[in-house]
Amino acid sequence: MRDVAADSVHDKSVAELTRQFFKDYPDYAFCQTLAENVHDRVVSYPNALALLGKKALAAEDNMEAIEEQLNARTIIVDGCPHRIAGLSLRAAMRLDDKPLEDVLRFYFKHPYAHRRTWRTKLLPRWVRAFFLNVLIGHACRRGLSLDYESYFQMLKLL
Repeated sequence: MRDVAADSVHDKSVAELTRQFFKDYPDYAFCQTLAENVHDRVVSYPNALALLGKKALAAEDNMEAIEEQLNARTIIVDGCPHRIAGLSLRAAMRLDDKPLEDVLRFYFKHPYAHRRTWRTKLLPRWVRAFFLNVLIGHACRRGLSLDYESYFQMLKLL
């Protein structure tokens, strides 16, 4: 006997599953990979939800330690380490290509780090994600080699 609920989950697109998972755990690349695995039936939907729940609970339980680690992350600019948390938008836009790519990859993995993106739905998305919108647009104009499709999809979810 076939499980109709499981079939309907597998009929969802990867984008729909990614959106659903991202609401629970804001790591776009992880959620996209998990959604692809569910869609391709590599992992079952209940197992994916269990894994996602464990990651979300662990992140919540270790929020202080995670925040300390995120605040301590650095990039190398002209041979000197600079904390990502201390970069203004203007300073980030002036970075060379490699450090700018590093900053964007960091915020792609941790979009709410350093309160650069707000979770409140009271503000329009372009205000909530202004910092990332500007940086991604700037990187795109400079022609940096990044996965812009994923970046723009993530921006839609913020």
